[in-house]
Amino acid sequence: MASSSLSTHHLYYTDTYLFTNIGRILHVSETEFNGQQSNVVILDQTVMHPQGGGQPTDTGCIISKDQTVKFEVYHVQKPKDTNYIEHIGKYTTDTRFSEGDEVIVEIDEVRRVLHARIHSAGHLLDSAFSNMGMTELVPYKGYHFSDGPYVEYIGNIPVERREEVITLLNTESERLVKEGIPVTVTMNDKGDREVNVGGTACMCGGTHVGNTSEIGGITVTKIKKTKKNIRVSYFVTS
Repeated sequence: MASSSLSTHHLYYTDTYLFTNIGRILHVSETEFNGQQSNVVILDQTVMHPQGGGQPTDTGCIISKDQTVKFEVYHVQKPKDTNYIEHIGKYTTDTRFSEGDEVIVEIDEVRRVLHARIHSAGHLLDSAFSNMGMTELVPYKGYHFSDGPYVEYIGNIPVERREEVITLLNTESERLVKEGIPVTVTMNDKGDREVNVGGTACMCGGTHVGNTSEIGGITVTKIKKTKKNIRVSYFVTS
């Protein structure tokens, strides 16, 4: 088990488009993940985003600088109440990492950019609602996976208005995308990370595009009631 004193610098916080980095092995161990025997690698710094906050895990590989060790990463996670990130996967070589080894981290670039676009699109909907004057809807949670992303809001939209709201959302979202508004990331007084996409800011630890035009197309497809919330489903296109 890794020591709680370990710490990983989150490089993805400051640059979504940084796809590789040099790191140092802090800890290696074995674990069981989804029913299969796996290995865990913890680094001093990583570009890999852990699954969480409604965003899927990055995937990729970790390679020794002399190319003799290769580790395939299929899941990344940050254990609760820790500051280190676990890279879970399997070795594709007979040789293994040791603590202190210097390594190269590489992520799946296409997957990273897609998830950043989907995540930013979800935040853009917050700005679109605000611009439409529907500020009574409070963002509750998001699902930013490619297999049916959505954002849930505390509040309600009457059934008879939902088709109209979908049309207005799509029109306003298209306008915000075309404007190419810079996405800003700041730290507030409490040390929390705030992301502003299109004019509305909220706390977020995910990866995002550089400006709204990089989202590409966004289309809202459905608005439905889920218990006490309203779910807005959408997808992005290139």
